[in-house]
Amino acid sequence: MENAGEASKFQKIKARFKGWPRWLKWLLGIIFLLGLGLLFFYNRSNNDDMVVQTTKVEMKSIEQSVMSTGKLESAEKQEFFTPVDSTLMEISVKVGDRLKKGQVLGRLDTQELGRLYQQAVAKLAGLEAQLARAKATDDQLTLEYNTASYEKAKNQLDRMTELHRGGAVAKTELEQAKVDFAKAEADYKEALMKVQQGASAKEIASLQSQVDLCKQEVSQAKERLDLATFICKEDGVVLFVGAEKGTRVLEGTRLLAVGSDSKLEVIANVNEIDAGTLKVGQPVAISCTSLPGKKFSGEVTRVAGVAVKEDSTSGNSNTIVPVTIQVEGDTLGLKPGYTVDVSIITLEAKKLLTVPFEAIITQNGEKLVYVVQGGIAKKRKIKTEKGNELYDIVISGLKEGEKIILNPSPALQDGQRVATGEANDKGK
Repeated sequence: MENAGEASKFQKIKARFKGWPRWLKWLLGIIFLLGLGLLFFYNRSNNDDMVVQTTKVEMKSIEQSVMSTGKLESAEKQEFFTPVDSTLMEISVKVGDRLKKGQVLGRLDTQELGRLYQQAVAKLAGLEAQLARAKATDDQLTLEYNTASYEKAKNQLDRMTELHRGGAVAKTELEQAKVDFAKAEADYKEALMKVQQGASAKEIASLQSQVDLCKQEVSQAKERLDLATFICKEDGVVLFVGAEKGTRVLEGTRLLAVGSDSKLEVIANVNEIDAGTLKVGQPVAISCTSLPGKKFSGEVTRVAGVAVKEDSTSGNSNTIVPVTIQVEGDTLGLKPGYTVDVSIITLEAKKLLTVPFEAIITQNGEKLVYVVQGGIAKKRKIKTEKGNELYDIVISGLKEGEKIILNPSPALQDGQRVATGEANDKGK
C-alpha cells in the first residue's frame, strides 16, 4: 500500500515537471551544472595550495666572527747579529734548546774588537788633554803681557837709538834692540788678533766636539765588544741558529734568535673582504690541530695599516691584511711554529630581531620576505644589516613571532595560498 502511495506521489511530481515551461527546465539545468563546476574547482584549489617551509621571526644573540689560520711566534724575541766582520769562535746551542737567563750561547773572535776598543780609549785621552790645555789659556792675559813687552822693547829701541847717535853704544847693540822690538811687536799683534777673533773659544769648542765624538766611538767599540759574546737575557728557547763554529761571518749577519715559549702571539692573514670589521682589542678563540679538543684565547693587538699580496700554491694571489693576536691565559702545549686556527669575534650582541638568510630574496636591490598570514603568502619589503653566517639583523619590516617562508620558490606569488604544518615548519 505504501509503495503504491509513493509511486502515486512521483507520478504527480513528474506530471507537474512536464507541465513546466521549457525555458525554466533549461535554466534549472544550467544552474545545476554551474554548481557542480564551482564545487569541482573549489576542491581542486584547496588540494593545490603550495607547500612551504616556514619559521618564526625571533630574538637571538648574534655573534659575528672572522675565521683564519696563523702561525704561533714568540711575543718576545732576542736576536744576535755580527757587529763587525769576524769569526764565530763558539756556538753552544741548537734550535729548540731551552735556555736560562744569563746563559752564554756563543762568542765571536774578540781580539780585534778589543784592540779597536783600546785605540778608541787612547784617542779620547789625548783629545781630553788638548782640551784641558786650551781651557787653561786666557787670550786677554796674553795680550796684556805682550803689550807690556812690546812697550818695553819699543822704549829700549828708542833709548839705544839715541845712545848710538851719541856714540855711547855699539851698532851691534842697536841691532839687537831692533830684533827684540820686532819679536815683541809680532807677539803683541798675534795676541791682539786672537782676542779680536775669539780664537781660544773656537779652539775649545772644536776640541770639545772631538772629545764628544770620540766618547761615542769608545761607547760603540765597547758595545761591539760586549755584543761579541751572546748572553741570553730571559728564559726561553732557541728559535734560530744561522752559522756554525769556525765560520767567517760578515757584519750584520743574523746568527741567533731566542724567544719565550710562554709569551706567544699569532700572526694571521685575514682576507681583505673580512678585514674591515677588525679592531684592536677584539677577543679571539684559538684552536690547534696538534692539540685536538683544547681551546685557547687571545686578543687582537695589531691590525696592519696596509694590505699586501699573498701568492697561493695554485698560482693565484690574494690580498690579505696581517693581524697580530696575543695569546692569553694558559699556553701549555703550544709551541712557536705551530699552525693554529683563529676565530676573531667581531660582533657579540644579545636579543636582536633576526631573519634567516634562507628567507630573504632580493629584487631590484630590495630585500623581501614572504610572510604567511591566514594561509596566504604576502610579500613584504624589509631592511636588515649584517648579522652572522646564518642570520641578518632586522632593522624594519618584521615583528617577533611572524611566520616567514624559507627558501621561497620562484613560482610563489604574492597573495598565493600556501600549506604549512608541523612537518614543514622550522623551529617549532
